[in-house]
Amino acid sequence: MKARISARTVLALASASAIAVTGVIVAPAHAATKTTVVMTEPTPINSLNYGVNNMNLASNEDLVYPTGFGFYYANNQKQVVPNTKFGSWKVVKNGATDFQVAYTINKGLIWNDGAPITAVDLLLSHVTGSSVYSKAAGLGDPASSAGSSFDSGGYGGVYDEHVAGNPVLSADKLTLTVKYDARIPDWQLYAPGVFPVHTLELLAAGKKTLPSVAEANAATDKFLADFTSKSTASLKAMGAIWSKSFNISTVNSSTNPLLLVGNGDFKIDNCVDQISCTLVIDEKTNGTSGPKTTGITKIVFRYDVADTSAPQALGNKEVDLYQGQPTADAVTQLQAVKGISLVPGPLATYEQMSMRVGSGTGGTYTGPFAGESAKAIATRKAFLLALPREDMVNKIVTPVQSNAVVLNSRFVMPDSTAAYAAQIAGNGSSIYTAGSQADRTAQAIRIMKQYYGADFLKKPIKVHTLFRNNARRTAEFQLYQAAEAKVGFDMYGPGIPDWSAHTSDDSYDVNFYAWGAGLPVQVGDCPQVQTTGGNNHYGWSNATIDKVCKDLGASALSDSARNAKWIQVERALYAEAYTIGLFQWPGVTAVNSDLKGVKPSSITPNLVWNYWEWTY
Repeated sequence: MKARISARTVLALASASAIAVTGVIVAPAHAATKTTVVMTEPTPINSLNYGVNNMNLASNEDLVYPTGFGFYYANNQKQVVPNTKFGSWKVVKNGATDFQVAYTINKGLIWNDGAPITAVDLLLSHVTGSSVYSKAAGLGDPASSAGSSFDSGGYGGVYDEHVAGNPVLSADKLTLTVKYDARIPDWQLYAPGVFPVHTLELLAAGKKTLPSVAEANAATDKFLADFTSKSTASLKAMGAIWSKSFNISTVNSSTNPLLLVGNGDFKIDNCVDQISCTLVIDEKTNGTSGPKTTGITKIVFRYDVADTSAPQALGNKEVDLYQGQPTADAVTQLQAVKGISLVPGPLATYEQMSMRVGSGTGGTYTGPFAGESAKAIATRKAFLLALPREDMVNKIVTPVQSNAVVLNSRFVMPDSTAAYAAQIAGNGSSIYTAGSQADRTAQAIRIMKQYYGADFLKKPIKVHTLFRNNARRTAEFQLYQAAEAKVGFDMYGPGIPDWSAHTSDDSYDVNFYAWGAGLPVQVGDCPQVQTTGGNNHYGWSNATIDKVCKDLGASALSDSARNAKWIQVERALYAEAYTIGLFQWPGVTAVNSDLKGVKPSSITPNLVWNYWEWTY
């Protein structure tokens, strides 16, 4: 999960996670009165709630981020910045098995429909983050094939494993105290996210208009009663709303306004499917719950500007801000565009390949990589050995970033030079780096002969491949496809635009995509992505990984102890041939030279994290 400070967040947890114009004309940037920023976004949105499983796209987060504030945000130095305009936190018990943190919301804050913000609005984090609560309330076991009524990405992590009982609400309903059974590492980052819970109650009741303050207060009180009594029927109805109703890509006058309530500087004005989304300044809440924006009154996200056409769009002043996945030719064109500033550099986002081992839907996966038998592991290993990772980096990434390298760790990125070198020295990645690619391909062929016979090439194994169909991913796929054919695998696609909705789909055997890192945490993406169940969409199940990931979330460790556990996890991942790194994304940001205050960050949300500082 990549939650931040938005009103849509489940838990404010930062973890290690992203076309042609048709029918709609978006006003060019130069036609605005220099209070509008038009920026590209490589992937169209598919939800206003990125806490929902399979909706955790960077594009969804980028859009929603300016519409809500919570207890903190992350700056471009990978640091936590407490948001004192919203509230504060304080450790009230510091026991090894009784660790308690009180989270207090400042008095007088409001949602943009006028409803007061209280600590009751923090309780949804517990509903969507505690498996114990979900089961006790009759919502289902999130780890089961049926899952919970709240299809949340917040289950299965550190909060879920260590929260003890239900949070306690103060008499004035402004403070929520959370108890943990361990002195968890990075505890600040597990601050409960804030959500307008009155809107869930109203939506579940079929309401389609914004409430009066009195109606909103009554709905908030009802939520508290439903939460406290564990009212299964009411909570299930709200779970259906939370999990499905926000998953939209079009916003217009017919959209239920209860879906758009926030406490941020901006509000969503409209979204045109696959084309654009527009945020406008929200005078009711601008600066009330967080930093105030003073220079920009409108932000337009454009999804219809391909990386190849971005240089022309920037040159025509149709776009002010671009960050994407450009080809080498596009970078050359960007460098020639007058009136823009070009900022290169790596992102914390990384490309990786994940192998399906078991069902992601609770069914039975019987594809070529299924199970933990010696044959299944060897087949996965042969596939990963044959991946032409060096060739791919040299042809696709190095022309954009000259010092790019093949990625051999999920926990440490190559731009952390010394730490990365130490990590890959012991993490087992040498299985897939020893010798030349020709040597590794020959090894893969020997494996395939052993398990499939000397004539294995006559019966190629079909491998259904999931990926997004942009230019760079298509180029990647073509390289992989050609190389895998030499060792008996027939990779087929095609790439699809809505790939994220299919990550649990058992018809796909492998998936290559990017994981966008957030604030660095001791557990990384370990407990929520790599352990048995939870958000592991590929059926991985390994006792060593489960144990070590749990240890990483139980207490703060020294750097050396933490690194040793990271190495343990990665050794198991590589030995089981579950996944492999491809490359750290090269970042290229192009900014209209008249636009000041843009400070690209290597972690998500990469560009919009400080939108309130933007001005012309």
